[in-house]
Amino acid sequence: MKRFAILVVFLGACNTPSVDQWGGQSSAQSVGAFTFTVHHRSDRAEAYRTNLAWRMNRATVFEAAARAMEQASGCKAVRGSLAGDVALIKADLIC
Repeated sequence: MKRFAILVVFLGACNTPSVDQWGGQSSAQSVGAFTFTVHHRSDRAEAYRTNLAWRMNRATVFEAAARAMEQASGCKAVRGSLAGDVALIKADLIC
């Protein structure tokens, strides 16, 4: 039972915003075949991909994440600032 409780705590943290996004806004966004939870605050955003996908192309996921950030924040995602992997992408925003 103790292992189950630990697992629940760690899995629950997988979709929470990083410290610099605390106090910001969060929303679910769908772009093409991808679903993201987007957290944004001030001039930064992060998108967590929440759907399962097979053999993802990094560039395709990054572009979809940037569009999800733009939908969620109403700001422009700076394409040159995109960083992360196919599960978590972070970027600067221009509002």
